[in-house]
Amino acid sequence: MLVVAIVCARPDSARGSEVAIVVRADSALTSLSRDDAYAMFVLDRRRDYVTYDLPDTDPAREAFYLQLAGKNLAMMRGLRARLVFSGLAKPPRQINAAELIHILQQDPKAIGYLPADLVPPGVRVLLPLGAAP
Repeated sequence: MLVVAIVCARPDSARGSEVAIVVRADSALTSLSRDDAYAMFVLDRRRDYVTYDLPDTDPAREAFYLQLAGKNLAMMRGLRARLVFSGLAKPPRQINAAELIHILQQDPKAIGYLPADLVPPGVRVLLPLGAAP
């Protein structure tokens, strides 16, 4: 319940939002390079992990893709459309931050991203991405 209140209180700008790629604290995945993260979230090379995306309306989503891929949401939609149409990839499932936190705490194969200030106990930061330019 407290998590939902914190999620709703976030500013509406992706600028300055620090984001981090996160997993359950006891996940077997202990490190992740930027290239591996790009492959998992953009190119659909997830290995045996399940990736989750925040909704388009969440400012952390744009901050995430600006930091990871150097692309804003419109550019990401175009890239994703090409990858999906060609059959090369399918996008991660979109869920809100509260749902993501719940899934991360339950599933050691789940991987997602959150604003750095929302990472709760039981969830480990794999790759901090810093603030969006």
